[in-house]
Amino acid sequence: MTRIIQLTDTHVVCPPNKVSGVLDTLALFEDAITKIEQDLEKLGHVDAIIVTGDITDHGDVESYDAFKAVIRRLGIPYFVIPGNHDLRSSMHHCFENLKPATSEEINWVKHFPDLDIIGLDTVIPGQGGGRLSPTALAFLEHALTNHPDKPALIAMHHPPFASGIQFMDAIGLEGADGMAEILEKSPREVRIICGHLHNSIVSTIGGATVLSSPATASSFLTDHRSDAPVGFTQDPGGYMLHEWNKGFRSTYLPLTSSGQLYPF
Repeated sequence: MTRIIQLTDTHVVCPPNKVSGVLDTLALFEDAITKIEQDLEKLGHVDAIIVTGDITDHGDVESYDAFKAVIRRLGIPYFVIPGNHDLRSSMHHCFENLKPATSEEINWVKHFPDLDIIGLDTVIPGQGGGRLSPTALAFLEHALTNHPDKPALIAMHHPPFASGIQFMDAIGLEGADGMAEILEKSPREVRIICGHLHNSIVSTIGGATVLSSPATASSFLTDHRSDAPVGFTQDPGGYMLHEWNKGFRSTYLPLTSSGQLYPF
């Protein structure tokens, strides 16, 4: 069984800075890692962690270094892809395993015995919205062509679906139709995971299930009204555990402590 933790939208900034003047995101991330350390006593072995973008809020090297110092407490290999708040140049400087071959985009494949993980870069520099570029789509198609009998977990920042949260859909993803076409042709069993929405939503694309994960930094309301307020809450977020064992299983885990356990 391959077991992968997904974290997303940590938006780390270094004190005394706070995101939007409110969120001490480094402290929130430290609390999240403490909770995950406790959860691992019950969950058991985890093979890797994927962080699906917006690792920092401003893309500065100092914040990436702070992020690394905290996540290393878990002692688990971790892989990152950029979100719209990240800077590729800083990520290449700070994460030694990011070595682009033909593009500055951060697209990669990691092979596990019974599962491939494909990381896709959806960033448009300087913009909140994202795009699956021709380079990213070609990378995905090639990655899925290899080992066609293995399942694949695809990780990206921007969701390839409309969430109904209108201020987020306004900075959604271009190129999802191209992704759907590739997925429909692939014989692989695929699950897609993403961030960006600070909310847990399940959808489909190209015959594959896609899930957005809650964030560690803040939460966005599920409010589909055209005049819905734009902003975030400090409601506790969470993270996801994705497993492959003759099929995919994805579990939401909250970042709040459990209440009292009552016997049946």
